[in-house]
Amino acid sequence: MSTAEEVRALPLTAIQQSMWTAHQVAPEASAYNIVMPLRLRGRVDPAAMAAAVTAVGARHELLRSVFTGTAAGARRTVSGEPLVRMEFRDLAGADESALYAAAEEAGARPFRLESGAFRAVLLRRTDEDWALVTSAHHIVSDFTSRWLLVRDVLDAYEACAAGTEPRWRPVPPDAYAGHAAEELRHTASEAGQRAAALWQESVGGAPAAELPLDRPRPAVRSYRGGTVVRQLPRDTADGLGAAAGAVGATPFAYLLSVFQALTHRWTGQDAFVLGVPATSRMGRALRDVIGCFLNTMPVRADFGPGSTFRSAAVQAGERVMRGMVNVRYPCALAFPRATVFRTALFLVQMDRMEPPVPNVPPGAAEGPSVRYAGLDVSLIDVPQQEGQLDLLLRIEQTPDGITAVFSYDTDVLDRATVERFADGWERMLAAAVAAPDTPVADVELAGEDELAALLALGAGGSAPGSPDDFDGPDGPDAFESSDPYDSFENAGNHR
Repeated sequence: MSTAEEVRALPLTAIQQSMWTAHQVAPEASAYNIVMPLRLRGRVDPAAMAAAVTAVGARHELLRSVFTGTAAGARRTVSGEPLVRMEFRDLAGADESALYAAAEEAGARPFRLESGAFRAVLLRRTDEDWALVTSAHHIVSDFTSRWLLVRDVLDAYEACAAGTEPRWRPVPPDAYAGHAAEELRHTASEAGQRAAALWQESVGGAPAAELPLDRPRPAVRSYRGGTVVRQLPRDTADGLGAAAGAVGATPFAYLLSVFQALTHRWTGQDAFVLGVPATSRMGRALRDVIGCFLNTMPVRADFGPGSTFRSAAVQAGERVMRGMVNVRYPCALAFPRATVFRTALFLVQMDRMEPPVPNVPPGAAEGPSVRYAGLDVSLIDVPQQEGQLDLLLRIEQTPDGITAVFSYDTDVLDRATVERFADGWERMLAAAVAAPDTPVADVELAGEDELAALLALGAGGSAPGSPDDFDGPDGPDAFESSDPYDSFENAGNHR
């Protein structure tokens, strides 16, 4: 960018425009906060950490950006100076639960995008026990970026503490602006028009998957949510790779196909669309750039009476691969007047991150630690990414295996409903791993306790609070949960 005026008139990418719209609807919500809370054990120099945060804020274009609405639409303004100064809170004498609560609050605090979309908070419990919470709005970040952010902060901290300069690889000063310009060029080109047509062809008029809801959709969404977590049984996790390989699919395609199969059974829809978030981060020049490089691809699923887990996995793998070829074109532009999906699944590739801080196992408040930048670093569990869609499934690697994180919108779904869906996914995945040629229609979704309750109802008995039958031949037309409305404030990712 050659002039200040050009810098001050930067348009948003398509995904940023979606984030901006969601923020305008619910500015007090934290559904789009991407949080990385780290426990730091060892001697921390707060001044060096503050200098590190300032240096990282200066390094990345989007961390120096603010967003405003104009007559011509939303625009991004880039400051020449860092916008963020590290916040410091002394929690001397606090117990661990107070530290975790402070970390959650620091990450969940809403952003005012007109003044910035990034914060860093250092919490001191003792001279040897700290927490560093980085939080960025999704409009400037994604799951890869949150790891880049903490890597850059810790590398800068180590350098600042030693009185040296960080040994970062250089990033182009206008990298994201260039990405946005390339998106505009591509979408306006003949190749872009062909790409839009390919997206529409891939969906083929199929509707979004519509889970039966516990409540009607509100006129205005709150973007609040909850989370249900499942640790896959060891035999299922260990057998996943072999089962996928046996049908010529990737483990991700296998996991997706089971999610699709359960959605088919749950909704009664034979053809529908789910979302698969994928990166639009292309080329080595962008590998260290913090930003929102996301395109949620619509993936169509088709099921019939003879569908097996094998056929579903092959279909899912082929359609994901075709979608990746077209990932540069924003799906939101191909379907400007339609809701393409309300549910989605994506894989968090923890083993590709640096530092490789292990994820938090289910039921734990904190994950295992690794040594980095002279400190013992571990990940603290906090709720995040809740309420964005009806249902969002994240597949995460943990030291104990594979974790499925079901985040949902509490405007329309109860926790008990999502727990039953998660139970059904576990049962279907176990069946799919054990015998890929099993027909999708043959798997029993109800557990023994649920079946007993259903049989009691069928015999004229009473089973107050028992789940409704969602495994009948006509599918789950409607059901209600006996659990009360599950609030965002009380829902955690792994707790």
